[in-house]
Amino acid sequence: MAQVVERISARELAVILKDPAKRNEIRIVDVRDDDFRGGHIRGAINLPEDNFQDDDDVDNIVEEFKNVPTVVFHCMMSQVRGPFCAKRFQSRVDVVLEGAETKPQVRILTGGFNLFGRVRTQD
Repeated sequence: MAQVVERISARELAVILKDPAKRNEIRIVDVRDDDFRGGHIRGAINLPEDNFQDDDDVDNIVEEFKNVPTVVFHCMMSQVRGPFCAKRFQSRVDVVLEGAETKPQVRILTGGFNLFGRVRTQD
């Protein structure tokens, strides 16, 4: 049975990204399309939602991130695209890495890039 994908707050992510030791243990996946170029979280990887339709494509992404402790997904507001991609990734982690000692923790950024940008400007 697939695990529920938990959320991470914008503030919690901002704190992690300020800590060089913790920053290396997390990957941020921005699933927006062209709007990624208009601004994004520093260090985020742009993998638009289209990359999460086919199992083989998602399996390749799982292989790429299999040794990353935490993978955070987001879109502009993390209401549709971000959660969809996070759940697809999690479902394939359960298949591709079945029996593995460690698996990435999958998170969805609450409020997406929109809220993260507001939190960062308040700090």
